[in-house]
Amino acid sequence: MIRKALFMAMGLAITASCSSDDDNGSSNPPDYLPDITQAVFTNSTDITNPFYGPDAGKVYIYEAREVGMDPEEEIRIERLSSTKNIMGITCIIQRDRAYLDGILIEDTEDWLAQDDDENLWYMGEFVKNYDDEGNFKNNDGSFEYGMDGALPGYWLPADPLVGQRYGQEYYRGEAEDEAEVIGLDETVTMDFGTFTGCLVTRDENPLEPEEIAGLTIDVCSECKGIWLDRGEISALKLAENHMKDNLQLYIRLGE
Repeated sequence: MIRKALFMAMGLAITASCSSDDDNGSSNPPDYLPDITQAVFTNSTDITNPFYGPDAGKVYIYEAREVGMDPEEEIRIERLSSTKNIMGITCIIQRDRAYLDGILIEDTEDWLAQDDDENLWYMGEFVKNYDDEGNFKNNDGSFEYGMDGALPGYWLPADPLVGQRYGQEYYRGEAEDEAEVIGLDETVTMDFGTFTGCLVTRDENPLEPEEIAGLTIDVCSECKGIWLDRGEISALKLAENHMKDNLQLYIRLGE
């Protein structure tokens, strides 16, 4: 999914999990995921968190490139005028579109709501992923608070502290992004100006995609357990016969 913090100026899942509470391998959300049951939402669409942008109707455009090279990736972020109700909380909708060499590779709607303490919550997203040629692939990474055990996290905390770690989302095996605050009051200079008072975060995803039998499978970076989305186990079974001879050869070589 599209990274949510750059430099800011103002399915069915089968897994071998990292930790388990029972023989079924169920795991709890991380301790650093904020507890939404403690939050109060009185005017949830009035976004006053100073690190958030853009305003409704405006589009922010980010470009990514290697030093000395032309831009390769472009991310367009737009706050829409429409809203979405999630678990009784009215959320603003932010649309994120990512282009690689001019081809759309991701089109996402993020659902955000601010609590009375100015924490901005990430209530869910609907993701459309495309391949490098612009062909639709899947909706991997989508989640909604209250659906299938999914929980929200912080898009932006109200009073960030250096070293603070927080969960941005939790939908087991699909959306487990987390962030750490690594800088406050930073100064960033770009082609179109110098910005002060910037928040800098390091965003991480503990699920690392790997290619297995022609499928992109999420692999836990810590325990190396895998997550299979709906339909992927059937696809792996179809590939099994093609892999069996090679697998037996690997076993014999290992002996």
